[in-house]
Amino acid sequence: MGNQRYRSSEKEKHVLSPVEGGMVDKIQPILQYAKPLPHPGSLADFLLLLRNKTGQRVEGWLTITPPTGWIIEPGKRLMIAIRPQGTIVAEFYLSIPAVPAPGPHLLRIKVTAEEGLLAEAAFDLRDGLLFLVDS
Repeated sequence: MGNQRYRSSEKEKHVLSPVEGGMVDKIQPILQYAKPLPHPGSLADFLLLLRNKTGQRVEGWLTITPPTGWIIEPGKRLMIAIRPQGTIVAEFYLSIPAVPAPGPHLLRIKVTAEEGLLAEAAFDLRDGLLFLVDS
């Protein structure tokens, strides 16, 4: 069979950094998903990577708030623990509503611990949609 090349039927993997204006000095979030997102009503797989940029273990809560009207599975709030300079991955699924609201389509995350807010960021998912939604 030699040197044959196969074209992958998988969607393009997309890595997204947070939009400007968040708080990411202690915990650095990166979002990964397949682009384009599937049609409304289908679940899209998302991976949120959280890197602890401190020398201390972080134990707390990750809260994920999807764009208006979008559905998140399995839930919005997860308990997390990240070793010093370590990275964890939170996997979740999002479903686009039949008629998405006008953009931007911001997925918001917060990381909190006993000492308070450790990270806050937003990711604009508009680029992953197959169609543009404007009013």
